Amino acid sequence: MHDFSYDFDSVTPDLWMANEENWKNKLSKLDNWYQIPLLNSNASHNLSDGRLVRFRGMVQDMHNPEFYFEKFEVYNTATNEVKVKSGKYCDTAHILENEKINYTENLKSAQRQAMVVISLPGLSDWAQEIEDSRNHLTYLNDQPNTTKRLGLTNIKFKRSYDEAEDDPEDMEVVDNVCGNKELKTSEKVDDGNKVVSREHLLNFPLPDVPSKSCIVKIYDESENLKLNDMIEVIGFLSVDPSLSGEFQQENNSFLEPESETDAETITHNPPPSLVPRLHAVVVKKLDHCNPLLTETFDQAKVLQEASSAREHLLKALTELLLGDELAAEYLICHLIASVYLRQDTLALGQFCLNLSNLPTKKYPNYAKQLYDIIKQFVTKCYYLPLTIDNLNTMALLPKKDYDCNRLTSGILQLSKHTHLVLDETKMEQGRLDSTGVGNITALGNMITTQKVEYDFKYYKMEFDSDIKVLLLSEGKSLLPSDYHIPLRPEESCLEIFDAIVEAATYYLKEEIMNTIRKYLTNLKLVKYTVSEDLKFVEDDFIEMRKADSDNPFSADDLHRHLVLARLVSLSRGYDTLTKDCWDITRKMESERLERLKNRIAPTL
Repeated sequence: MHDFSYDFDSVTPDLWMANEENWKNKLSKLDNWYQIPLLNSNASHNLSDGRLVRFRGMVQDMHNPEFYFEKFEVYNTATNEVKVKSGKYCDTAHILENEKINYTENLKSAQRQAMVVISLPGLSDWAQEIEDSRNHLTYLNDQPNTTKRLGLTNIKFKRSYDEAEDDPEDMEVVDNVCGNKELKTSEKVDDGNKVVSREHLLNFPLPDVPSKSCIVKIYDESENLKLNDMIEVIGFLSVDPSLSGEFQQENNSFLEPESETDAETITHNPPPSLVPRLHAVVVKKLDHCNPLLTETFDQAKVLQEASSAREHLLKALTELLLGDELAAEYLICHLIASVYLRQDTLALGQFCLNLSNLPTKKYPNYAKQLYDIIKQFVTKCYYLPLTIDNLNTMALLPKKDYDCNRLTSGILQLSKHTHLVLDETKMEQGRLDSTGVGNITALGNMITTQKVEYDFKYYKMEFDSDIKVLLLSEGKSLLPSDYHIPLRPEESCLEIFDAIVEAATYYLKEEIMNTIRKYLTNLKLVKYTVSEDLKFVEDDFIEMRKADSDNPFSADDLHRHLVLARLVSLSRGYDTLTKDCWDITRKMESERLERLKNRIAPTL
């Protein structure tokens, strides 16, 4: 059988356009895409300009559409030869010194959508290591460094949609003569009173987390992409250093009024060595980012294997929660939860869990130690200590920066199925300023509605999210939660917690860990059906309403039971609600509510 991967090593934009359907067919026949270099795991400076590569990440921002020359004629003054070229899938037309573009006739323009895609925020170390082991191509280390420029005259042509709206054919053309200069490698660019740093250009939502960024050009208008979508892109790499805003020619202010500031120019045209461009030929939306899962999803097999995986996870979490099996059951439900339906302002499947009564007096870092174990199970997570300083200084909500004409990311700009662990045990006495109060409000709104408010200065807009929030606190959290359960540690476990962590690490060998990791992701993908025969639920609802006339069982209580019952069923390998799972749910909720009634102030 022909190995198509070798074909993709040498394909160029011109070859691709000559027979686009054939190339897409070859891509579909590839067993995997590992031989197409993944920018997340390989340095872009080891890859040649115009090579077919991949990038996997989250859509962080969308720029204005830009126009380009889809077809144009090039005239050779030495030979009088006329060639027809295309600007599709590239940023520069590689024009020789004795060639000129005919701007007067046979010029066809088109537009493409530019968007900023960043590596998945919060991607766990174990997932990244697996990706790197599969996708890092060692032979690329021997390739020449492509940050040196070619001795060609590159013509760069693009114009924003807004600028060209009045006359789409009237495009700004900038000739950049590329000598043998090296690209500047300074971390900061001084722009008058503005400083554009590396962090500013990468615009990553999570502080102090390594990341990569890419500007993706989309040609297919049918790609219905939204902010925060997880995608994998295959496209042609564009890393010509002349694309950097540092090399933009200055306009004559008397002849050409400025359409954008220097800060905006540099922000939208960062050095390609830092933020490469990618001209997409294939865009695939991702339902998950677990590298352990195969392309084909076998629901029957997933449900069959769920029970044994759950036993491993329950055993480990029970030990880590100091012998509290009920809390471990709720934590498992939290880890497999996802929003499965939205109705008006209600996000069905939302499952914010508050674990309180943590033993912080004996183990001040208990919350962080618990997080360190949880992050070994899930694909994406982030730990945020809710200190007064963090709340007063951190930017949680994305905000439009009109000076640079881009969306400045915030911590809550995360892709679906990200686990956010908020540690209230680190909160000390102090005063929240207006920013801190705003951040608390933003967290509360996100938890209750699963929507994040983006600040566009003149107006605010809500975007759907699916972020699982785990609240760790001593008393009841100051933030709202769907399920609050005070921890009930066993005395024997309290004395030997450090040994328990060590034993859990030893027990959770790679094979067991991978079983749990697949289990947690797979159950989010299972199609759960609601049976028409739920008479046992109706009967219990009537009975529970009669049981306590002072505090009757409400419709909200029933909804909370049904959400939990769905997760109890899935965790045990059922794709519909059974009587046994409903009884387990009722028992769990009864025990939890009993704890809340009898809880005492934390003394641990």
